[in-house]
Amino acid sequence: MKFVIVCILLTLNSLALAETGLTLTGRYEYRTDSESLEMLGGLVCFYPNTESAKLLPRPQTDQRLSWFCFKNEVQSKKLFGIPTKSTKTNCGLTGTATVQVNEYEAYLGEGDSFDTAALQLVKGNSNTEVISCN
Repeated sequence: MKFVIVCILLTLNSLALAETGLTLTGRYEYRTDSESLEMLGGLVCFYPNTESAKLLPRPQTDQRLSWFCFKNEVQSKKLFGIPTKSTKTNCGLTGTATVQVNEYEAYLGEGDSFDTAALQLVKGNSNTEVISCN
């Protein structure tokens, strides 16, 4: 019973932290190659830098690479300025940005899923580059 209460409190604590909004700096990617589209479904993903990764509401025992995808697909593409129509000349876009997110959900299971968050705001979007298909 004590274990269940601790788990519930940890879950509520993570959700409360995520609901207040997190400001993170790092690299974003939108990939359009077939493998990425199959795995990520056309979502924009974010890889926070080392300092920002420490802010994510994930268990301290979680040693996986800190990254997540934005669950609000249309809004995130709009906020990053990603064209709605894909081109066949590249395999996506990448850049650096500071973002504000909420509703962060850590995926703690095994398998091919990933953490998600809702993108609220993009600040300082820079160094945008095309991802080559090579």
